[in-house]
Amino acid sequence: MTITTKLSKLFHMTSSSSSSIEKVPNLDPEQMPVQSDSDAPRVCEIYSNSEYITFGDKVFRRSDFLDAIGDDRRSNNGSRFRKLANPVPLGLASFSLSCLVLSLINANVRGVTNNKLAISLYMFFGGAIELFAGLLCFVTGDTFSMTVFSSFGGFWISWGCINTDQFHSITGYGADTTQLNNAIGFFLAGWTVFTFLMLMCTLKNSWGLFLLLFFLDLTFLMLCIGSFINNNHVKMAGGYFGILSSMCGWYSLYAMVVSPDNSYFPFDAYMMPNAPTA
Repeated sequence: MTITTKLSKLFHMTSSSSSSIEKVPNLDPEQMPVQSDSDAPRVCEIYSNSEYITFGDKVFRRSDFLDAIGDDRRSNNGSRFRKLANPVPLGLASFSLSCLVLSLINANVRGVTNNKLAISLYMFFGGAIELFAGLLCFVTGDTFSMTVFSSFGGFWISWGCINTDQFHSITGYGADTTQLNNAIGFFLAGWTVFTFLMLMCTLKNSWGLFLLLFFLDLTFLMLCIGSFINNNHVKMAGGYFGILSSMCGWYSLYAMVVSPDNSYFPFDAYMMPNAPTA
């Protein structure tokens, strides 16, 4: 069964109306079967993101669409491509756990203010694993997730290095705490800007991902201001916003991994207005 035949069946399952195909990229015209105007679906525009593929006014989940044509996906030597796992939940798990621990410390929960024990978490799980998830998103063609996870993987590694004594990032300022706080403020200000830009790219995504970056941006903003004015209460506010960001990450993670095949308690990923829906 050819890819074109499977696409036709996929469209016929969602619509009873049909006409000619105007544009279908990445298909060899010589391999397309001859179809009459009454047999073939009409595609006016094709749009794709990390979760959905849109053909005209028809929207399909990317995973369902790839499953429908999976038997015909072959490499140049004729071997079949293997279906790849979604690396986004791994990146969400790495970020959410690291963000939760750091935010609890920033919020001074149970009087904890020293984060030395969490440095290994920042460096390896928050940094290395999230960077790895970002690189896997590159393989799957998800530009947004690749940018976000790889960048924040770099953030966690950097934050771990800053708090590691061997790098002398803090002790190098000696008794000049004002300059140290300003330098940390500059560091956090840059991440505030980056997070805001990524937040603007989630306005047609799920509410969980949008709120994750929204609360994270407030987290960086509060920590940035708290560093500039050396006010622990503002930093604590940043810690509480970070906890909210982590909770949104946990929800998004679970909603992407859970299914009727592995759990009796599925959660839905609620989409924002005007988001592509299936």
